[in-house]
Amino acid sequence: MEDRSQMTEEQRQYYQKIMTTFSSMKLINFSNNRDSVIHTFTKDDLKRNLQNISSLPNQKNLRKISRFLYLSSPHYRSLINYYSTLYNFDYLVEGYGTNPDGIDIKKYKRSYIKAVDGYEQMGIKFESIQLRANTYIDGVFYGYARRTKNGFYIQHLDPDHCQVSFINPETGLYGYSFDFSIFTSNEKLLESYPEEFTLQYRNYKSKKGSSQWVRIDSPNAICIKPTTGRHPIPPMVGLFEGILDIYDFKALAKGKEEIGNYQLLFQQIPMKDGKDSNIDDFLISEDFVKMFHDNISSSLPEQVGLLTTPMKIEAIKFERDSLDKNKVAEATSQYWNEAGISELLFGNSNSSTALKLSITADESSLSTIVTEFEKWINEYGKVNFKGPFNFKVRILHTTKFNVKEYFDMRLKAAQYGIPVKNEIVAILGLSPSAAYLNSFLENDVLEMHNKLIPLMSSHTTALDGSEVSGRPKKDVGERTDNGDKTIENDSNE
Repeated sequence: MEDRSQMTEEQRQYYQKIMTTFSSMKLINFSNNRDSVIHTFTKDDLKRNLQNISSLPNQKNLRKISRFLYLSSPHYRSLINYYSTLYNFDYLVEGYGTNPDGIDIKKYKRSYIKAVDGYEQMGIKFESIQLRANTYIDGVFYGYARRTKNGFYIQHLDPDHCQVSFINPETGLYGYSFDFSIFTSNEKLLESYPEEFTLQYRNYKSKKGSSQWVRIDSPNAICIKPTTGRHPIPPMVGLFEGILDIYDFKALAKGKEEIGNYQLLFQQIPMKDGKDSNIDDFLISEDFVKMFHDNISSSLPEQVGLLTTPMKIEAIKFERDSLDKNKVAEATSQYWNEAGISELLFGNSNSSTALKLSITADESSLSTIVTEFEKWINEYGKVNFKGPFNFKVRILHTTKFNVKEYFDMRLKAAQYGIPVKNEIVAILGLSPSAAYLNSFLENDVLEMHNKLIPLMSSHTTALDGSEVSGRPKKDVGERTDNGDKTIENDSNE
């Protein structure tokens, strides 16, 4: 056998050709293929951005991660949708700051109807949908109310161009500043913004060296945060690492399953032996080797790999190991626990012991958004719906889980004369105007109370003209002992 250092130039070229041939053969690739959109960011990226949440670039990156997760993670999307749709946003319009003694009822009614029309034009329920969803995805909602004679909507502003900059000392509401430098390179963007932004931009442009961040101090500006923290970051940011754990365990389980189903075939290249043989001396040419390798490889299924080598190797099969398939379930369960909500809501548990208490806690944690939005609506109404009497919106804390309990409580209160009829109407999903307009239509116009008469029965009418209604009494012989006791004790009275 010759040493490689003693090869001739011709032998070296032959050796290089052989090595090039083997290098070009595609063998099995065990590299970890992380093609999921979840892996657009890593845990290190997350930790680095969380180290300084006062930094605007870091806040922007965390919002970007939150948006990625909302699109790519069903767990995160379900959580955001659950929180953002939990409250029904049922509301009523009620008066305040008015002494009822000596009020002109007709004048008060006209003022009430005008206020109701103004608040209903705002589309409170509809506008709250985008507000709630964006607040939980981005950790803050920046908007500007745009009202016309026949319409109203809240324009959502990109949080990358806004920052919380002050708290209104009179209302306690958050205020924001806007980055007007975005219009410098493209002033046509101003056409998509309110007129106030055009005026502010002209003022910013005329003052050279002034800050690009201009305070939007207007009753039309709205800024809502889901938490009381100073810096606006996604409120579910603490769950991002848990989401990555779920997908890591899924990838690990998938990799183990694939390896368990994999088989590797080995074909050995024959080599010369004996005294006359040289180093790297094959019995067949490299072209012949490559031809057979490619032909066999092209006919194999994906689960079977082919290895061509001059060394002796036994056939390899990756035996399926006992996999701990509960790891994904455990990571998912831990995710819901860290989120503070019951996994039973998403079909991941067989126990409902703490479900009601969990939902109650969720309802309490969401009250901040409801209170902040209600406060902004009423501040907006003070400016835009002025009248001789004061009216405000009150958003009920009804959710899709407590609405029946809420309704029953108000119904019992109404039986004792407590003025909660408007609340009952709101709980049923009717707007304030529908309450009085439907009553007027049914009672005064259509007179439905005189036309829709219940069928006569023993349950609705008295017997023989007497004042006693209900089921006829049985004779003494037909009654049971329990029936006699009921009569003696007047239990049905």
